[in-house]
This record gives sequence, C-alpha cells and structure tokens, in this order.
Amino acid sequence: MRFFAAKPVARLFTLILLTIVCLPWRLEAIDNIRIAYPSTSFTTMPILAASKFGLYQQEGLRPELILMRPNISVTAVVTGQVEFATAHGSVVRAAAQGMPVKSLMVVADRPAYYLVAKAGVNSVAALRGRSVGIASLGGSVHLMTKEFMAQNNLDADKNVALVVTGDHNTSIQAIQNGHVDAAVISVPWQTVAEKAGLRKLAYFGDVMRLPMAGLGASDENIAKKPDLLRRAVRATLRGIDFLRDAKNKKEVAGIMVEWFKIRVEQAEQAYGQMIEAYPPNGVVADEVLEKDLEIARQTGAIKNRVALSRVVDFQFVKEARNELSGKKP
Repeated sequence: MRFFAAKPVARLFTLILLTIVCLPWRLEAIDNIRIAYPSTSFTTMPILAASKFGLYQQEGLRPELILMRPNISVTAVVTGQVEFATAHGSVVRAAAQGMPVKSLMVVADRPAYYLVAKAGVNSVAALRGRSVGIASLGGSVHLMTKEFMAQNNLDADKNVALVVTGDHNTSIQAIQNGHVDAAVISVPWQTVAEKAGLRKLAYFGDVMRLPMAGLGASDENIAKKPDLLRRAVRATLRGIDFLRDAKNKKEVAGIMVEWFKIRVEQAEQAYGQMIEAYPPNGVVADEVLEKDLEIARQTGAIKNRVALSRVVDFQFVKEARNELSGKKP
C-alpha cells in the first residue's frame, strides 16, 4: 500500500526501474562497419545479401558499403578509414609488399568473367594482333586476363593490346564502336552482351581458380578488435550460405535486379553460374593462393616470395564455419 500512496512522480520512476530490471531482453550495442568495394560486381553479392536480410544486424553490426578503387581501399583499411576491403587481390599483394593488412576470408574463388567479342572474332586465338578491353590496369582482372592469354599461347604484352574500357557498359560500347575487338566482363553482364550481338569466346571460371574477392582487414584490427572481425566474417559467411541455397533464388534474383539493373529473366539465367563462384567455407586451398601470388610475381606486381601467413589469416572464417555447421541463415 505504501507504493500506491507515494507521489505520482515517484511511482512512475519506480515503475520504470521495475520494467527495466524485469525485461527478459536487453538492448545490444550496434557497431558500425565500413566495407570498401571496387565495383558493381558479383563479388559484392554475399555482402549485399547479408545486409539486406539482416545477417549483419543479427551480429550487432550496421554495414556501410563504400565504392572505392582497390588500391585506395587498402590504404583506407590501414589508416582506419574503413574496417574492411573486398578487393582480395589488392589486399594480398599489398600484404606481400609489407603493408600491415591481411585477407580474412575469400568470398569468390573463381573468376566469373566472360571474354566477349565482336562478330567475326570466333576464337581466343583470333585475338592475336587485336585489342581487348578490361576494367582497369594492375588489378585482379588485369592479372587474370594476362594469365588466361598465356594459357592460350598469347602474350598479353606482345600479341594482344589490353585497353582500359571501364565498366561493362562502356566495355560493350567500346566493342560496338570499334574501339576494341573484345572485352572481359563479369557475370551477369554476358547476357547483356549477347543481347547486343556479341559473341562469348570463353568463361574464365571454367579454366582458372583464383580468389577474386574477400574481406581484408588491418593487422591492427586483427590484434585489437578480433570480436568485431569475427562477427563480420560470420555474417558474410552466412551471406554466402544464403546465396547458395536454391530456395532463396527468387530473393537473390531480386537483389541482382536491383544491384545490376537487369531484368528478372537475366538475373535468373545468371544465378546458377554466379553462385558457383562463392566457396561455401570462405577459404581456398594453399595452392590456389600460391598460384595467385605466382601470377603477381610473373607480372611484376610483387617481387619476392612470401609466406601465406603474411598475406592471409583464415582463423576467423574457419571458426565461423565450425560454429555455423549445419545451420542456415
């Protein structure tokens, strides 16, 4: 009775205290994370899915995606301007050169890229003495294209002219306008290229295994913020699980339509090939990493051999996969 006889303000204060103490839940702090990505590509899809369907939020994270050139994104990671960069190749090459960064996981383990050409160019061999458009110089797609040409007995420095044509739209236009004879474009843009009358010469993913994207972080954050990194890796891994689950195809196609600005039928056509690029465990074999570094050495991107422990740290993703084993996002 003493409680109800108290003054109204005191009773209200007491009720608030009782409510807070008795609540079966508590408010969790949300950590903001910034993720730098290099282009509108299939490599960002696991992160988009994890963000759209609340998988980061379930880990107490609020992601912000920031478009950034690969080399700049590595510097941004080191200086703390962003927590993560998805440009795996740039992160690994920077680490090999001594920068304090590492790749924490692999999001795409094969190049889901097509070589498309104008009418009359019917084979890779027919590109000898011709020009091929690529998005930029010095990045993973550039190195991958040079390796692919070498596998087809073409020297990209002597037999083929590699020309920067930009993104998929400008690359397709460059072929149509006669500026280049062929171009390298990623899934799902091959469907757009075919509709424009271009010919598919090769799919890089059939003949190459190279890590194309991941999550890279600074050595400082690996040492000082392991819990934050662990949660981000776990959410991204759940994003891969979501994409690879066939029952989510409709939702994934919806993300593709919005992200790539393509039609639903184009998204559904590209879905099966796209998800093959995402390794379910978020890692690749040591020999695949070694091959990536060897290509970088052969093309002059790095000079010396380095231990894999200098460029990758897969402890977080391995722990996350063990935790998520048998579970669905």
